Amino acid sequence: MLSFLTLAYILPYLFFFSFLSFLNVSLASPVPLDDAFSYTNCPNGQERVFNLTISRKFFAPDGFSRDMFLINDQFPGPLINVTKGDTVVLNVKNDLDEDTTIHSHGMFQRGTPWYDGVPGQTQCGIPAGQTFSYRFQVCQSGTYWYHSHSRAQYIEGIVGGLVINDPEDPYINQYDEEYVVLIQDWYHTDSKILVRKFLTPESQGNEPSPDNGLINGKNSFNCSSASPGSDCYSDTPLEQFNFVQGKTYRFRVINTSAFSAFIFSIDKHELEVIEVEGMITKRHKVHRLPINVAQRYSVIVKADKPIASYFMRAEMETSCFAVVSPTLNPMVKAIVTYEKSSNQTLSENPWSDIVTECVDLNPNELVPYHPQQVPDADYNINVIVSFRPDDKNVTLAFINNSTYVIDLKYPTLKKVFDGMNHFVPNQNVFLIEKNKVVVDIILINTDGGEHPFHFHGHVFWVLGSGNGTKPNYKNLNTKNPIQRDTATVPANGWTILRFVSNNPGTWGFHCHIEWHVESGLVAQFVTQPDLIRKLSPPADWNALCSKPNN
Repeated sequence: MLSFLTLAYILPYLFFFSFLSFLNVSLASPVPLDDAFSYTNCPNGQERVFNLTISRKFFAPDGFSRDMFLINDQFPGPLINVTKGDTVVLNVKNDLDEDTTIHSHGMFQRGTPWYDGVPGQTQCGIPAGQTFSYRFQVCQSGTYWYHSHSRAQYIEGIVGGLVINDPEDPYINQYDEEYVVLIQDWYHTDSKILVRKFLTPESQGNEPSPDNGLINGKNSFNCSSASPGSDCYSDTPLEQFNFVQGKTYRFRVINTSAFSAFIFSIDKHELEVIEVEGMITKRHKVHRLPINVAQRYSVIVKADKPIASYFMRAEMETSCFAVVSPTLNPMVKAIVTYEKSSNQTLSENPWSDIVTECVDLNPNELVPYHPQQVPDADYNINVIVSFRPDDKNVTLAFINNSTYVIDLKYPTLKKVFDGMNHFVPNQNVFLIEKNKVVVDIILINTDGGEHPFHFHGHVFWVLGSGNGTKPNYKNLNTKNPIQRDTATVPANGWTILRFVSNNPGTWGFHCHIEWHVESGLVAQFVTQPDLIRKLSPPADWNALCSKPNN
């Protein structure tokens, strides 16, 4: 965080918008049934079972050995690859000495909100030594991921890709093979230590700088920079992707970082964006693709270059960092090798296009494959982001002047089932009581850093963004905007997101920079509580809150 806001500055915004936040409203216009996100005509697929055992072991993704978390003794965790209409069963065995959860990022969990995997909001944690099963049908398609939503655990290794194939994807016959690419920043210090240091006056709110970056869990660290006594070996292999000249490939790129946005590219190869977080788009060519934390893109790449090896690059956007480690190499690489190429030294041929850092790929350059009918908004909810020191001089995050405090023993969804409709202020709850209400979230960021906000259980239309704290309503794109589930509000700027509240449940809305989650930059939407209470949560879900460690 680079700037702080006084209470006196925030209050005018709060008073101006507070009367809009909780109105009883009716639907202003018909809600579009977009095929990519509708549960209408969901096919009846297979049951797909995945057994995930989470453990703690020493591992060296980049040559630096450290105690971290693994799933089924591997990192990243196994790819979950299913087809639209399938029922996914995740049997999670917790072999840690602490509780955990699994959040399937981007899954709507329609009718199963208790399986969203968020401690304090949708469940109590899975206790140490216990097993819990998540079971849900997927009636959407595209590129997603899964991760722990507990205490910064995902940046310790509890992460994996999640792909939902669609037999009716319009691009399915336009590529020969596909790859899943997880890019992330990487820390050599345990996240618990980093969180404790971050939440002290001494940090001044400056996020921990990564030590390295990874592509599919691989990179090479310069061990001469490692602290004395470290178990470290250099020249570890980079991730490799194999091309056959003349073929076409789909890359599903997922940013699973704690902090860093990246610029993704492949030397000399154009990228054609065809998917944004489940929404199929018309082809859009780029050379260098900005991707913030928790965002996903599918790109088409043609293997039409001379037979050789080329660098894949995921370049950290360090201009967004408050502090950069002096030993960090922000250029993370993998290798794309054509069949029959020699083992010659790779030459440096990066694209030279200038990409503006700390903002998303311009959403106006992305056009939905299927035209969108965007309904008018019924009302607005204002979300004002700020950071400032508390009474102990610890820099915390605030949404509408409130820092989120997690309630691990009594999750919000359980409170709703128990008949509660009113919540204490530090739960940052936005209550929407009617179904099929169209809402504009007006994100106003008074902080000097950007924030990638993720919305659970929903997608939203990205209507526009800009600089300053006064949104420009005249230039919003309501004709044919893209939908996604994670969008960036610029530093000292604004973004307007529109969604249809048609999914009863308790849904997190938070910055996906993990350090900001830990400092309280979290809200939650409780939508249609009367409809929630008509659902029947499973007994083992209820039992989690009565088990040890919770």
